Parts: sequence; structure tokens; C-alpha cells
Amino acid sequence: MIATSQSLADRFDPKALAALEGLDFKARYVMEGFLSGQHESPFHGFSVEFSEYRDYQPGDDLKHLDWRLYARSDRLCIKRYTLETNVRFYVLCDTSASMAYRGGGAWGSKLDCARILAAALTWFLLKQNDAAGLLAPGGADGVPHFIRPSQKPSQFGMMLRHLEQLQPAGGACLSGLLAEGARLIHRRSVVLLFSDLIEPAEEVEMGFKQLRFHGHEVIVFQVLDRDEIEFPFTSPLLFEDLETGVRRQVSPSAAREKYLARFHAFMESHRQLFRSLEVPHCVVRTDEDPWHALAMFLAERRRLK
Repeated sequence: MIATSQSLADRFDPKALAALEGLDFKARYVMEGFLSGQHESPFHGFSVEFSEYRDYQPGDDLKHLDWRLYARSDRLCIKRYTLETNVRFYVLCDTSASMAYRGGGAWGSKLDCARILAAALTWFLLKQNDAAGLLAPGGADGVPHFIRPSQKPSQFGMMLRHLEQLQPAGGACLSGLLAEGARLIHRRSVVLLFSDLIEPAEEVEMGFKQLRFHGHEVIVFQVLDRDEIEFPFTSPLLFEDLETGVRRQVSPSAAREKYLARFHAFMESHRQLFRSLEVPHCVVRTDEDPWHALAMFLAERRRLK
């Protein structure tokens, strides 16, 4: 059971998060703050849920041998647990230039928010002894950031280093990122996508369909700023497209109604796509606490067990 949103919100201090140095500290602040609001622990020990036996193979840890079964049947068998058969997780992070946006009321840019949530969920998954990996667009050399899922102790540090290196730049990259995911992710996995989805649904539809066709579960965290959702501007402003560099003088009072209508239609097209593919979708606002996104992930995590 999850504590009330009010009690969770009371635990979140955007100023404290912004003041913390390092992605590691920020990730732990977010996730540990969230877990402190749980009435029921989401963690399970290694030997809680027995699943089945399998034959011993050279290299297996001897501490998991069932010696009683050996005494009865003269067979060397390893106890397998539900924890060992969990699917692997990949973090996919959009780094297009639009992810650099940070409105006046936000506690970080869209990419800051994505990185912190991705790091927090990685910390959680590794605590659960799950395997976590990463895929993100590359830098100037064009080579993508790719880390295969692992449960090894050094995985969290490696993931943090790569997340910290991500910089917002360039035009739309989501369709290419999804295609890379379909190409590189072979075994059935869970894909955690962090993006503002500032690309038409029809342009990314094929990428999502490919991932689902290959049997992967996909969970989408759409990171948006309050300015994009509410268009709260009142005075005439010069707007710049971060991905194309195009600038336009806009009178907000004249443009607000048309902008909001187009924005809602844009959001609905993505919601329809995700409903058709049975893809959970959560909007993460950079001016609000992240508990809703973490709660949705935890609910999905339990459903997939």
C-alpha cells in the first residue's frame, strides 16, 4: 500500500534536491524519500520466493545446493527463486535539445529530471537484485551510450557515469533511439523510456511497435515542463525552438487557445498509441515531486512479477 500523496509530497523538498551535488546523492534522495512513504516494503530477500530446482552446473554457487535433496535422490540441484528469473531492464533516455528546457517553476531541466528518475530507478532495481542497463544517443562521435544489463556491484556507478555524461543536443532523436533499442535489445526485457515525446506519434509509432513485437514491455515516462502544459505566459515574448533554432515573436494572449488545443491533440495522439500497444504512460512534471511516476513504476513492477 502506498501512503497518501500529501504525506509523500511533504517529504519532497525541491530546494534540497537542487542543492545536492552529484547524481548519486540526488537519486538516493528521491528514491529513499519515496520508499519512506511506503507502508509495505517493496524489497524481497533472495530466499523469500522459491520457484523450482535445476541441475547443478560447474561454476554455480555451492551455497544454493539443496543437500537434503542430494541425500534423498543422489542429485545435485540448485534452488531457483523468482528473483533469479526476473526480466532485465533497460533505461532509454532521450537527449534531444528540447530536453534542456527549464521553466521558472521547475526544480531542474527535463533532462535533469529524466536523469535523476533513471538513476533512482536503477538504484531501486539493483537493490532488488534485478539487472539494469542503459541506451542513449551518443555524443559527437555518434556512438550510442550502451550498457548491457547486469547485477554486478559496479553497475550502479557505471550507469551514473554514463547518465551524467548525457547532454541535450541536436534535433529529434526518439525514433532513432527506439530503432536502436529494437536492434540491440535481444532477450525479452522491460524498457523504461524517458522522453518529452516532442515528436508526432506517427513518427515514433513503428519504433514502439517493434519493441512490443519483440516481446519487450515498455513503460514511458514523459517529462514535461509546466510552461509546455499550461502556457502561462502573459507578455509578448521571443520564443526559440531549441532543436531547430527558429525564433518567433509571439503574443501569448492571442496564441494560448490555439496552442493548448494543438497540445492536447498532440498528447491524445500519443495516449491513443500507448493504449493500443498496452504501454503504461506517465507524465512527469518538472515543477512537481516525482512520487506519481515512482508509484506507477512500482505498481507495474509488481504486476510483471
